[in-house]
Amino acid sequence: EHGDLLLLDDVPERKSPCLKTMAWFRHAVHTYSGATFIAKTDDDAFVQTIKLEANIRPFTQTPRVYIGSTLWGSFVTKTFEPCARRMGPNMCAGGMKEENCVQKGAIGPYPYAVGMLQVLSYGVAAWMVQQDAFLDFEQRATAATRPPMMTQGEDMVIGMFLYLSPWPLMPLHWGWDKLHDLCFKCTRKDQIWRPITVQTVVAHHIANEQIITEVFRNITHGSHFDPRPCDDACQQKLLPFEVTSLEDLCSRAGGSIRKVYSKCALVPK
Repeated sequence: EHGDLLLLDDVPERKSPCLKTMAWFRHAVHTYSGATFIAKTDDDAFVQTIKLEANIRPFTQTPRVYIGSTLWGSFVTKTFEPCARRMGPNMCAGGMKEENCVQKGAIGPYPYAVGMLQVLSYGVAAWMVQQDAFLDFEQRATAATRPPMMTQGEDMVIGMFLYLSPWPLMPLHWGWDKLHDLCFKCTRKDQIWRPITVQTVVAHHIANEQIITEVFRNITHGSHFDPRPCDDACQQKLLPFEVTSLEDLCSRAGGSIRKVYSKCALVPK
């Protein structure tokens, strides 16, 4: 009716949407060659598109962009297995030791933009889908119909391919106040689960029409957590990123991140 659904041929259904995500990026690169950005979100996410567009517009002249809110992990491509998913780099490095990720053949540690919103500049997406490793992984994941098979971590897979790029590229961490799982009654400000505020760009886990209506009401009229409505000026407001560059990340935590994240070698101390 609205022309806003894309049906991808020959993409098998799996528990993880990884194959659909990979197919989407490949399709978008070939179909929308004039695009500046290619984004992926979830079908149970409420995206404030005006706010999103206003905030990625400043990056239109940046040649290589990867935007989202980040977690850290490593990935075993042989068995399609995430390993040591954690909140930050040092936690992930410790988790990799606990879970014997290196012995399993894991790639990492690296940051990845979580699946509710992944924004890639066109050039980054085009490079990714043309890599032999991308195509090989896609073919193996398609053929694997019994364990080991691709069942989780589609956002980690995208993050892994970009981690393997030759550039000093990492996902710019926007922050969990902008991209978050939805909880109407939560009161804490230090969790991934949060209610709608004027900072919200994407709210995840919007399961039905009633919740969509309530989310929209909270945006337009305010919520118990933030009584301010998000008017036109709010929609256009630029929201700061919590990690603004690879240089910014590698300079934190007293230099300890440099010891665990190999991309830091691409920026001067």
